[in-house]
Parts: sequence; structure tokens; C-alpha cells
Amino acid sequence: MWLKLVTWLTLLQLLAGAPSQQDKIFGGQTETIRNYPFMVNLRRGPYFRCGGALIAPSCVVTAAHCLEGHPQYVEDLYVHAQQDCLSDSSPEAHVRQAWFACVAPQYNGYTFDADVAIIKLRQPFYTAGNVSTVPIDFNDLPEGADLRILGWGMTGSGGQNWGQCLQTANVSLVRRDQCQRQMNSYGPITNNMLCALGPNATDACQGDSGSPILYAGRPVGVVSWGEGCGSGLPGVYTRFGSSAMSWFLKRFMDTHC
Repeated sequence: MWLKLVTWLTLLQLLAGAPSQQDKIFGGQTETIRNYPFMVNLRRGPYFRCGGALIAPSCVVTAAHCLEGHPQYVEDLYVHAQQDCLSDSSPEAHVRQAWFACVAPQYNGYTFDADVAIIKLRQPFYTAGNVSTVPIDFNDLPEGADLRILGWGMTGSGGQNWGQCLQTANVSLVRRDQCQRQMNSYGPITNNMLCALGPNATDACQGDSGSPILYAGRPVGVVSWGEGCGSGLPGVYTRFGSSAMSWFLKRFMDTHC
């Protein structure tokens, strides 16, 4: 699930010396979108980029890096809901165009600190049907919390499957000090991040960026970055419960959602 903004962005980051990022569920299982009706995927034109969560009928939370350094350019950014697999057709009722996007002011595109953005849609989704919203959980997590990750990212080393079906997996919260020791060579673990890892190196991977990580069914963060898929190292997620992230998200939602 680490920054796999689908190949070309990853290449640019590697050339720039940025931390390796990938985004996929490694070690997960196929799940129906009916169980996660708030889950959406982001596309530039027809091309899949990232996951996201519908937190209001007209607002999607995702990772800032999913906007590829150009949050002001959203003319070709579309949000697809109710897709089990990326190759499934999307009726007009399940597709919305972005109106504008806002990235957390603290976002650092090199370290991926404060890696969160909200996309405002031109038209809201009709949530009386299959699509629904999910409230964000801003509370601190208990030690070792059981979490769930989901996304359409890579499930192995063979590259992105453009027909990938939604995957989920269970992971557990990793203590920040432990995560910092393990990830020290790759980047800082800030107060705006949380770390998680599942049994048998279950992890997110390329293509999962922006997808939510859930505690008791509610988003507590989004997939941000990591080092390798299934490497045994923790995945790193933007932490909604930090004071900076909660302030940004609540302020935007109160004003625009």
C-alpha cells in the first residue's frame, strides 16, 4: 500500500531520492464493496490512481500524495463508488467529478508528513442507495489496536492489476517508538503518522495509497508510505487523531462538507 501512485510517480520519487513507497494489500482477501459502501477509488480520466473514503456526500478523504503535487488541477479527477473490481463498469450515478481539493498545510512531499487531502465533489453522491458515508474517528487508539486495511493495490510483486478487486486485511497498531527504530533508515515517523502490520507480513502496497485504515469500522487514517510490500516492516499511515490533522480535517468539513 505504499505510494504506488502507479509507476511514474514512484519512479520520479526514486530518482529524487525520496523514500520508497508502495500501496497494496499484501496478504489480504477479496471483499465485496457492499461491506464498505463508503469506499471509493480516484481516477485521472479513466486511469486508477488511489483509494479514498466518502466522509460526506460531497467530500472524499485521501492521501495528499495522490494529487501528484498538483492539488489545484482536478479537472480530470473523478471519484468512482460501488466498484468491486477496477475493471467493473461504473454507471453515471456512481461517478462524480472533483470540484476542488485541499491538502493539509503541513504536508511535506518528501517525508510524507501530514499526508492527507480532502476532495470536494461537484455534485454529492446520493446516499439513499448503495453508496454511504463514514464518520472519521479522531480518538487516540489503544495500544495494539486491531485495525483493518482495504484497497485495490498490488497483491504481489507482479505489478498493478488494472482489474484488481477490492482487498481487505487485518493489521495491528505498532508502537511509534518501535516503528521509528524499524523505519529510521527510510524516513521519520512523526506525530501525524501511525504504523501497522499484520501477521505473516500482511501489509498495504502500491495502489492502496489514500485508502482508509479502519478501527471499529471507522477511518483513523489513510495509507501513506512504506518500504517494500510484505517486507515485514510496518506500513505507515496518516494519523487523523493528531492535533494538526484533526484540526485540518474538521475545519475543512465544517466549511465545505
